[in-house]
Amino acid sequence: MTAKEKEELIKKLLANRISIAELHLLREEINELDLSIIIQKIYDLNDEQVRKIAALAPVMAKVDALKNAQRNKKFFAKIKNGFREDLANKVILVEGDSWFNYPILLSDVIDWVSMEKNMAVYSLASGGDWLLNMLSARKYIEQLSTMHPDFFIISGGGNDLVGENRIAAMVNPLGKSEEFMESAWARELMRISRTDFDPDRFNNGVAYLSKDFFALLMFFQLQYYYIFNGIFTAGTKDPKNGKFPGIKVITQGYDYPQPSRKLGFGLNPLRWYKPLVRKFLGHGGWLKTPLEMRGITNEQVQRDVLYAMIFLFNEMMIEVGELFQGIAGYDCVFHIDSRGAVGDEGWTDELHPLPENFKKTGACFIQCINGMPSPNGLVYRVKS
Repeated sequence: MTAKEKEELIKKLLANRISIAELHLLREEINELDLSIIIQKIYDLNDEQVRKIAALAPVMAKVDALKNAQRNKKFFAKIKNGFREDLANKVILVEGDSWFNYPILLSDVIDWVSMEKNMAVYSLASGGDWLLNMLSARKYIEQLSTMHPDFFIISGGGNDLVGENRIAAMVNPLGKSEEFMESAWARELMRISRTDFDPDRFNNGVAYLSKDFFALLMFFQLQYYYIFNGIFTAGTKDPKNGKFPGIKVITQGYDYPQPSRKLGFGLNPLRWYKPLVRKFLGHGGWLKTPLEMRGITNEQVQRDVLYAMIFLFNEMMIEVGELFQGIAGYDCVFHIDSRGAVGDEGWTDELHPLPENFKKTGACFIQCINGMPSPNGLVYRVKS
C-alpha cells in the first residue's frame, strides 16, 4: 500500500465511511505513527496537545505508583520463593486503567486477582491512563521481554473516551444520527443475537452517536490489533516470529456506567466512602456534565447513550480477540464481559463499581486464568 492510499483510507475511517474490506486492509498496514495521526484528527488536536491531556496528573501518578509498588513487592516475594517451579502457578503482567488500579483505598479487579496464591501479578496499571499512553510508553513490552508471563491482562479505552470532556465530541444532540447505519463494520459487530441485549435502549442510544465515536471505536480496534500482533508475531503477522510462546491475553470491556452527580449519601454505614469518593473525584464530570454540554439532559437518554457505547466497545473487543484465535496453535485471547453485572445501584462513582462488584469481575478473571471453562467459549461473562 502506498502512503497516498493509506492516507485515503484514514480519511474514510475518520469520516466513518470506510468499508469492512478497507478497514481490514488498513489494519494490516497500520503503524504507531498512523495511530497518532488518527487520534489527533479525531480530537482536533496536535500531537503535543494529545500527549499533554493524556498524561497522568502528578498526584494521580504518585498514588498509582504507590499502589503498584505494594503489589509488585508481593510479586517479587513470590518469585524469590520458587513460585515458577510449580507449573500450575501463573505469572501475570497487568497493563490498564482505573478498573485495574483504582486510585482510592478500595479493592479493584487486580487486587482480587493478586490475592490468589497461584497467581503472581506484576502491575503497570494506572488510574486515568489512556490506551494511547500504554501504546506509546511501551512499558508492557519491556516487562513482557523481562518476565515472559503466562498471561497479559489489559484494560484500556475508557479514559480515551471520557477524559477531558471528550465524550461531548462523541454525540449528536439531536438524536437523529445515521452514523451507525453508515458503518457496515459497526453493524457487523451486532450480527449475533443476544438474550441480554436491549434493542430499545441500544437503538435509542445509538441515535445520538456521532461519526467521531465510530472513528474512535475503529481506532481502538486498530490499537489493540497493533498491540496483539506485536505480542503474538513480533509485528510480522507470522506467529513463527513470536517471542512469547504460550502467552495468553485477557481483555475487558467495562459495564454500563451511570451518568450522575448524586453524592450517594444513604443509611448504609458500610458505604461511608461513596460521598467522599464522589466529591473528591468530581462526580458527574466524566459523563453527565459533558453530555449536558451538548444538550443531552434527559437522564434515561444519557444512560442509553452510554449503553450503546459500552455495548459496541465490548463487541469490538470480542471481535479483535477473535482475529488472533488459533494464530499460535491454541486459544490465546479471552474477554471478560461485565455488561449488566453491576446494575443501577452497584457503583462507587460514575465509572467504577463498588468493591464487591470489582470482586465479581476479578473472580471471572481468576476463572479464566485457572482454565475453567466458560459456557460462552472464549468470553467469560460476569454474573449479575
